Amino acid sequence: MIIDLNKIEHDPFNNKIFDFCICGAGVAGITLALKLSLKFNVLLIEGGDLDYSEESQQLYKGNITGQRYFTPDITRLRYFGGTSNHWSGWCTPMQEHDFKSKPYVEYSGWPIQRADLEPYLREAEEILDLPVSYDYSEYSSGWNADKFITASGDLKTLRYKWSAPTRFGKKFKTEIENSKNISCFLNANIIDLELNQNLSHLDTLEIKNFSGKSFKIAAKTYVLATGGIENPRILLNANKQLKNGLGNKNDLVGRFFTDHNNKDVGEFILEDTARNGLIKKWSDDWKKNNSYFSPSKEFIHRKQILNFGIFIEPNDSITLKRSFKDKLQHLLCDIDFTQGSIEKIYDKPCPVDGTIRVVSEQALNPASRIILSQESDRFGLKRINIDWKQSEIDKTTIQEATICLAEIFAKNSIGRIRIEDWVLTNDLVYPINDEVAGHHHMCTTRMSDSPEKGVVDRNQRVFDINNLYIAGSSVFSNPGHDSPTITIVQMTLRLAKHLEDSQMNTQA
Repeated sequence: MIIDLNKIEHDPFNNKIFDFCICGAGVAGITLALKLSLKFNVLLIEGGDLDYSEESQQLYKGNITGQRYFTPDITRLRYFGGTSNHWSGWCTPMQEHDFKSKPYVEYSGWPIQRADLEPYLREAEEILDLPVSYDYSEYSSGWNADKFITASGDLKTLRYKWSAPTRFGKKFKTEIENSKNISCFLNANIIDLELNQNLSHLDTLEIKNFSGKSFKIAAKTYVLATGGIENPRILLNANKQLKNGLGNKNDLVGRFFTDHNNKDVGEFILEDTARNGLIKKWSDDWKKNNSYFSPSKEFIHRKQILNFGIFIEPNDSITLKRSFKDKLQHLLCDIDFTQGSIEKIYDKPCPVDGTIRVVSEQALNPASRIILSQESDRFGLKRINIDWKQSEIDKTTIQEATICLAEIFAKNSIGRIRIEDWVLTNDLVYPINDEVAGHHHMCTTRMSDSPEKGVVDRNQRVFDINNLYIAGSSVFSNPGHDSPTITIVQMTLRLAKHLEDSQMNTQA
């Protein structure tokens, strides 16, 4: 059932103890509630309503104190379905080497491996409405230049599946309404988390509706699934018993805030043979006209960089009859033949065939963090400051990705790439436009085998609190380079299995 807490007259939680209380009805929260409800009594609470409301959204307001980033109320949505309400639908699982430690990158590696998530891939694809007719290793949308781009072994074809995309609120609303084991309350805003006397167990959770009426919830196990920014905010605000907040003994809650750099790095023109080959495969589906590549593990370690995806995105105008020679005649170029790739344009903008975009991993930086501000929301909780900071290796990764593809274009007579000036600078300069990052909020309650390096253990339980778990991308140990949604679902299914086993063992 789904109930609006704003319309409740009596206390629906009085004298009730739920098996599980899940906070947040987004991708992770809804996935977890549906799985656990097959055997257990589940309370699912959502701070927003079924649809967007300014009253709820304004609770996400905050400030930016570090590197330029999206304002907190713009980069996330606070209503039923959560982040899935503005998800674009791109899916590819994290690569095996994303989970491995890099000796030249501090805090790299996960305590689990890709193999731990593999058993949940097909079910995650079903949840996300991804096609089962092909595998990631079988599908290619490239054209005849792909073989030249991948020939050196430095770049390999990167393959995706696309969701429609799935809006979790719309898809699962009826199932949750009809579920006998799920009680879903909307407009239920978390106010505080109260531990027992020895601070090892979460006893109750306090919520309020928008009229200010307060309720207390009791459950055997609690799960925070409110997103990579709100999860740490809730923990940091729960500071009545522990002055630094819950799970924050080592001052790690909110640290390591990462996102994916998502930036246009250059434009390209194609030589006639490559252009004609692409035109032959031209499709009304833009996704099939693009080509996507990621680096080999050997290239990453040789260059001592992070993982990335590099996208070749042709314009519709590529189908016009315009020769490579024609396009070059519009340019006044100073070609660096030692690089064989970099063209600096001194004339007016040239007619180009498309854009090169890089989506790259960010290294963990403890100074990049979510912190509480001095401003409070209507419920008295401190708002947040996003202090996003990047490292030298983040910029180097973008440079190496771009230069690698540009050199391949030139050496194999595919075409030429004009690299944006900001890419080639040696400082942390990024373009000033709307392309800041991917709206992927990760690692702020990271998973680790040690409380000195993370907030949750490998089963996503908060260290030192035996019945409090966290779900979603905030528990990522490292971000990889691509959209986190499919990995969030895989990890949530794995968490559901762990919680089910734990609860069954307790009852035995």
